[in-house]
Amino acid sequence: MRRTRLLLALLLFLMALVLKPANANKNDEHFRWLMLPTVVVCYKDFPVHKLYVAIDFWEIRGQKIEDIIPDAPSGICNVDHIPDSIIIRRAPRGRLKLGQLAVTERRADIQNNMISSVIWFDHQRLNEPWLIEHELGHGLGFAHVN
Repeated sequence: MRRTRLLLALLLFLMALVLKPANANKNDEHFRWLMLPTVVVCYKDFPVHKLYVAIDFWEIRGQKIEDIIPDAPSGICNVDHIPDSIIIRRAPRGRLKLGQLAVTERRADIQNNMISSVIWFDHQRLNEPWLIEHELGHGLGFAHVN
């Protein structure tokens, strides 16, 4: 019985090393949008001027955005994820881990094509340098790289 458990634990460990989640990428790869995303701001009092600077940052680097909705209506903002969009939201209490400035949720298909992104920002940390550019990069499909 003990030998069977040990063998099973070893097998599960080896499987964990080999398998990766469907949305996991190597650091030098990123997800791609089939359709250009629209940035939807569902965050009252978000510094939209900083968002435009962040979008310029990425467009200079070859990334494209279809459109920006700077003050989206509540009907749109009540939807969790919107296909072909990057939604910007204010993180409610408990959404971010201690010390996190923001977090980006990405939805992609099995071929690493982006479906949608949601970026949750800590309202007290929006003035951190490069934060919006950084998270927008995740929203566009980029992972962390060394």
